[in-house]
Amino acid sequence: MHREQATNGKMSSTILFASIAILLVICIVAAPGPAFQASGQGLSLWWRIVFPAVLPFLVLSEMLIAGGFPQGLGVILEPFTRRILRLPGSFGWILPLGMTAGFPASAAAAATLYKQRKITALEAERMAATAHFASPMLIIIVIGAGYLNNPDLGLLLLVIHWLSGFAAAITLSHLLWKKTADSSSSQPAQRQAAVQTSTRTAKPGLMRSALRRMEEAQQEDGRSFGKLLGDSVANSVQTLMTIGGYMLIFAVMIHVVNSFLPASVFSYFIAALMEVHLGTYAVAGLPVSQPIIAALLGTALGWSGICSFLQVQAVLKPAGISGVRFIIQRLIHGAYAFLLTLILWRPLTAIWPDAVPAYKEMNHPLAARMEAALPNWQQAAGSLRISMWLLIALIALWITISLIWRRSSRQ
Repeated sequence: MHREQATNGKMSSTILFASIAILLVICIVAAPGPAFQASGQGLSLWWRIVFPAVLPFLVLSEMLIAGGFPQGLGVILEPFTRRILRLPGSFGWILPLGMTAGFPASAAAAATLYKQRKITALEAERMAATAHFASPMLIIIVIGAGYLNNPDLGLLLLVIHWLSGFAAAITLSHLLWKKTADSSSSQPAQRQAAVQTSTRTAKPGLMRSALRRMEEAQQEDGRSFGKLLGDSVANSVQTLMTIGGYMLIFAVMIHVVNSFLPASVFSYFIAALMEVHLGTYAVAGLPVSQPIIAALLGTALGWSGICSFLQVQAVLKPAGISGVRFIIQRLIHGAYAFLLTLILWRPLTAIWPDAVPAYKEMNHPLAARMEAALPNWQQAAGSLRISMWLLIALIALWITISLIWRRSSRQ
């Protein structure tokens, strides 16, 4: 059964990649000039948004995983994350990482934990799907300040993006994946034994148990600091190069395909379906009411595009992890984002009037407007600093909530 599923997965992946390769060749041959311009646009998006937003977190994540931080954190969070999301406690590191760094940082961290046999393949896949969020830099600076000329509206979109992601995760955990999550909780045995031991530990010994798990993880890794730093940088840059390649390919396909289509809603749909950066830019230029634009932007961010799915697959597939659940979660995330935006638009904008400026149509050429909307290096550095503090705050919040939940469950 598993072999048949693996064979079918490999066959579908082969067909998908072959189709993309053929379409790319057709696009380049049909319109080499626009293809070259679009590839430059994709390179700008990668260099000025993805690279500075993701690289530091990828390096930090791999070093912390080798140092045992997620494993130690999992000792504290395991009962809470199992009860709420049916995921191991190390998800307490994966989720804040995805919320602050954006995709595919969470998938890379989940794949690393799986390679170290700390989690199962199913848990790694669900972690990557649940913690798959767009980065705050993209939503606030690029979409809010750049596309819509209002960072407050970008912040509102970020809040809805997070809420809809949590709603999708809880819905799937307790409805669709309840049986599979329960059946996978018995693996791997070594991690489960450690969790059970830590659960029986009295509260004063909880931190001691977490530190012990960190020490064990460090001993299992065994790399020196210099070796670890070199491996982390090399792996992170390789991951980012793969991301950049996908972004260039999809920028070319979107630009060339839409050049053969009339300016209609269908052309906007193609962009949003394929790549989130260009897709949200296309949606932001639609001549419709502002609540509808915000809802469509939330849907595009929740779906995040076929390009992001392939980026995650490039990280998960080498580790032998599937991605079927990833697509399901993206669809539900996008649907929740659309509904929540329309439901919460009036109350949130009544409390937050600065998030609703007068809508201005975008009459500039796409390339010039896109370049103007991208953040400069000073803005990227400021966003990175805020994201780092946000990561620390989210981890502290996870720990606080988990400790409060432990105390209330004992009473």
